[in-house]
Amino acid sequence: MLVRGAALSVVLLAVACGGGPEEFDTSPLATRSDALSITVEDQVVARLPSSTGAVYAYGEYLPPGYLTSTTHYPVILHLNGAGEFGTSTTEADLLNIVTRHGALKKIRYTAEGKTYFGEQQVMVFTPRAATSWQPAEVNAFIDFIIANYRVDTTRIYLTGISAGGYGSWTYAYAYGNRLAALAPMATNIGAPGPTVTRLLNVPVWGVHSFADGTSLLAEQAWLLGVTKNYGQYQLVSVPTPSASVTYLFSASTHAWTSQPGVVASGDSIARLTVYPGTAHDCWTRTYDDYVFWDWMLSQQRGSVP
Repeated sequence: MLVRGAALSVVLLAVACGGGPEEFDTSPLATRSDALSITVEDQVVARLPSSTGAVYAYGEYLPPGYLTSTTHYPVILHLNGAGEFGTSTTEADLLNIVTRHGALKKIRYTAEGKTYFGEQQVMVFTPRAATSWQPAEVNAFIDFIIANYRVDTTRIYLTGISAGGYGSWTYAYAYGNRLAALAPMATNIGAPGPTVTRLLNVPVWGVHSFADGTSLLAEQAWLLGVTKNYGQYQLVSVPTPSASVTYLFSASTHAWTSQPGVVASGDSIARLTVYPGTAHDCWTRTYDDYVFWDWMLSQQRGSVP
């Protein structure tokens, strides 16, 4: 399979801090907060750092029954794009920011979304970063969630869009063994090159538009870091599509195959859905498709690192 190899070298150099893989701080930054009061379920709540002690402001959804149960729940963590970076001074402003995309958008604005995520009994958190996603800070936020909410730590799911796609990948590069599944979309910066060893046995689903100006090669290159875990050292080849197509990577055969459409079925360890066209927003149509969420929520780690 032929690949646009000349462009790959450019993508691999497009890491935020220059050539070579970034080194990430792995020290814990968050513990239990005495400031946090949890009194609302089955609706989206906005929380400022002043009221929680968390490293980020964030939006929160807790499923019905949370307040009266002792159950531990799966968690979807969503990292928004650069358009959502900034600092909110009011909960009302924060609520509007964290519900622009992803699961919280569907829960807040659609009855179907609220019903779905409620029935799935899943918690959803969308943090807001000031200027960028830093892996150690995202990890501290996950530590905060685990310390202050009843989290099923075998079912922590991470997804992100654009700059949040890059943030999701860089988090996984340093801490991916904490995740049950990863789903970056429209990633805007390329991969570091080395094998992403912490994503061994973690299902990954990347999504991108073929001619998006941020470059499909960024998603392909990060996925190469995943497939290197299984002996595949070539980029998945993506010819110009006339319709949506999903590329599926088998951990057992070490090979990529493709199927038309958005494919959520099967046990592929990595998949890449490519839409035709130039739209940077490849995430709305993906998040609107509940087969994507079914795929994500069906994943579970066999053990907790």
